[in-house]
Amino acid sequence: MPSIRSRPTHAFLKLLFLGLCFWLLPQSAVASETPKRIVILQTLSSTFLEKSTVRFRAEMTRLGFKDGTDVSYTVLNAKGDYGRAKSLLTSAIDENTPDLVVTVATLATRAGRDLLSGTKIPQMFLIVTDPVGEGFVSEMGKTSGSNITGQSHVVPVESQLALVSQILQTARRDTPFRIGILRSTYPSAVSESAQLRAAAHQFPVVSLTDLGFPYLPGDSGRPEMSKSAVELITTHKDSLDGIWLVAGPNQTNLDFVNTVLATGMPIVNSGNIRNARLGAMLALQSTVELNGRAAAEAASAILSGTNPADIPVTRPSKFIAGVNVLTAARLGAVIPSGILELAQENVFYRQGRGN
Repeated sequence: MPSIRSRPTHAFLKLLFLGLCFWLLPQSAVASETPKRIVILQTLSSTFLEKSTVRFRAEMTRLGFKDGTDVSYTVLNAKGDYGRAKSLLTSAIDENTPDLVVTVATLATRAGRDLLSGTKIPQMFLIVTDPVGEGFVSEMGKTSGSNITGQSHVVPVESQLALVSQILQTARRDTPFRIGILRSTYPSAVSESAQLRAAAHQFPVVSLTDLGFPYLPGDSGRPEMSKSAVELITTHKDSLDGIWLVAGPNQTNLDFVNTVLATGMPIVNSGNIRNARLGAMLALQSTVELNGRAAAEAASAILSGTNPADIPVTRPSKFIAGVNVLTAARLGAVIPSGILELAQENVFYRQGRGN
C-alpha cells in the first residue's frame, strides 16, 4: 500500500510562520534593551545630599527613565573619605562599566574626576561649591571640553557678601564688622573661604579672617572638629564680631552648629536655612528640587547621546533665603524690607539650640 503523508494542519503552518517571523525580526524588536547603568557616588551621609539624590532619581523618572526598566542605579557612600570614594568607584567600574557616573558634592567629584579622566565614561556632578576652582571647568556657564559636566549649588560669594553688607551697614558704625570664616580643610570649605576673601575688598563694611582647622572624615571626626572650632572662636573672640559658616559638611551638622552657637558668637551667614532658624543672621540656599531637576536634565541628555563636553556647567537660577531678626539686632543692624520680602516665610525672631 502506498504511504500516505499527513498534510500539515492550519495550526502547524501558523506556528511555523510566527517562528520564522520571530527569528527574522531585529533583536531590539523582540527584547527590551538592557537598562542604562548609573553609579551615584555620594561624598557622605547628609540630609541635603541624600534628598538631592532622591530628587534626582524622581526627576529622572519624570523624564521617562523608569528605574529597573530604562535605568538601574548603584548608590555608593564615601563617608567623607577620598580614598574610600576612589576604591568604591573603582570596584563598581570593574564590576560593570557604567553608562554614567553621578558624583554628589566636591570630594566625590574630585575622586571621580581623578579616576575617570581620560576615559570615555561620562561624569556629571551636583552640589559642588566651586567647579572653577576645582578645575572642572574654566568658567561658569562654559563647557569643560572633557567627559565631565554638572552644576554648582552655591550662591555666588559676591551675592552673599552684598546681602550681608546690606544688612550690616544699617548699624551705621565707623569700623568694619570683623567676621571669622570658620572652616575645615574640607575641599568646598577651603574653596569658598578663598573666594570670599578674594571678593571682600568690594564690601568695606566687613573684614574677613580665615579660621581653619583640620577636616576629619566619618562620624568619629565630628566631635574633634567641633572642639577645634570652639578653640578657634575662643582664641579670637576679642577680635571678632561674628562667624561666617561656609560650604561643607559642618554647616549641615546640627551638633556643630549648636556648638558654635553655644559660644555666644553670632553666626552672620550660613548656607543652610535651618541655621537661620537657630540663629544665623542670614542663610542662602539652593533647593533640592532645583538641584535634582538640573541634574536629571543633564543626565537625560547624556544618556540620550549628548557629549558631556558640550553641556555647560551651571548653577541654579533661584535660591531661597532665611534671616534671623534677633541676631541682626544683636549686631546693631536691621533687616531691610527687601531682604525680608526675599526670605518670605523664613523670617525668624528667636535664637537658640534646636533640631
